[in-house]
Amino acid sequence: YLDIDFHFVITVCDNAKENCPFFPTKALRFHQNFPDPAKATGTEFEIQKEFEAVRGMIKEYSKNFIAEYLQ
Repeated sequence: YLDIDFHFVITVCDNAKENCPFFPTKALRFHQNFPDPAKATGTEFEIQKEFEAVRGMIKEYSKNFIAEYLQ
């Protein structure tokens, strides 16, 4: 990734923000923590609903990010 000129770096969980390796870039950095649906417990239906909820959160964040930074 050292040769890629990123414009944005977005971390989506606190673990990634704290543990991902640093690479030099002039990219704008953003962080938005989302729940990890892989840690969901319950019935298969309840776990599926958690995945869907997190997907919705990511979709909303992405729409807002695009509207603010890419338009």
